[in-house]
Amino acid sequence: MQFTKQLFIWHLFLLMSIMAIAADKPAKHPKTGEPLVIDVLRGSPKIDGKLDDWMLDYLTPAVLDTKEQVFPGAAQGPAAWKNPADSSGEFYVLWDDDNIYMASVMKDNKLSMQKDGSGIWNADCIEVFLSTTKAVPPHNEHYQWGFNPDNKKWNWCNMDGNGSREPDYLKVKSTKTGTGYICEVAIEYANVKSLDFKAGKAMGFHPVFDDADDGATRELQMTWTGREAHDQSQGFGHIIFSDKPMPVRARGKLAMAWGGVKTLQ
Repeated sequence: MQFTKQLFIWHLFLLMSIMAIAADKPAKHPKTGEPLVIDVLRGSPKIDGKLDDWMLDYLTPAVLDTKEQVFPGAAQGPAAWKNPADSSGEFYVLWDDDNIYMASVMKDNKLSMQKDGSGIWNADCIEVFLSTTKAVPPHNEHYQWGFNPDNKKWNWCNMDGNGSREPDYLKVKSTKTGTGYICEVAIEYANVKSLDFKAGKAMGFHPVFDDADDGATRELQMTWTGREAHDQSQGFGHIIFSDKPMPVRARGKLAMAWGGVKTLQ
């Protein structure tokens, strides 16, 4: 009986250890030390680069706006970063039964998109990584897409083996603004076969942007974790898929939100 009890406890400990390995903690903000975690509400926006059907006030973005998030190993590193008006971004995420949606609201006082194809990272460009929640060696367990204000796009890393090409399944529409640009994107789950998009699930998420200022090549790269874009060795940030819907915009009417209502003008 005693041996059976000890064997049960050993198996339980082993199971807990395996679970701990399978789902590591999210990365922490390089300046504040806070865990990088955002909830993702359900919603199906139109991909038009306008964001008027995104209720941004009710969504939590991944924010990249501090010097500590500039990756020192890319181009000029922190020396090239002046302030948030020069280079910063907010990354919003929604999901539905078929797609994951991303809206990137960027501040960039000088735009330069002089690269094409797989080289778009070497100018003004957004890169987004989706991954398992494991802390693993770089490149092992993630997808990597890039897109820019000229609607150029590329898929580098791909867990299904379909990378190194322009992803026809990724929809992108961008708008240049007075302070930078907006990129709106939809990615079909049918082309992200190695990840599980379900309510309650956590997923690795690492938004990144590259900034060339007015030059021909990238001068800095800013990442959510402050680490190299592919560096999953300490995990990425996490997104957690919620069953809660994003409030629907209806001008002049009340939109329901958790804990209250808000009049939409």
